[in-house]
Amino acid sequence: MTYEFPPEVGELIRKQLDSGNYESQDDVLLAALRSLDAEQEDWAAVSEALNRLEEGEPGLSLEEAFEAVRRKHGIPADA
Repeated sequence: MTYEFPPEVGELIRKQLDSGNYESQDDVLLAALRSLDAEQEDWAAVSEALNRLEEGEPGLSLEEAFEAVRRKHGIPADA
């Protein structure tokens, strides 16, 4: 797909391409959109958790919350 990016966006894409981490503009945009999607999912989960707390649910301890994040991202418990 060909698209003429605004200068600011084009510069950010070029910066990412210059890093060597991406092979094409499509790769950069796909990574950015995946990151945005994950961020939105995380914020939705935080919002849901806050709503539950406001409704009186006890929630998780900090230790349980960290363990859930480690499991979700495949991070060892000793990391």
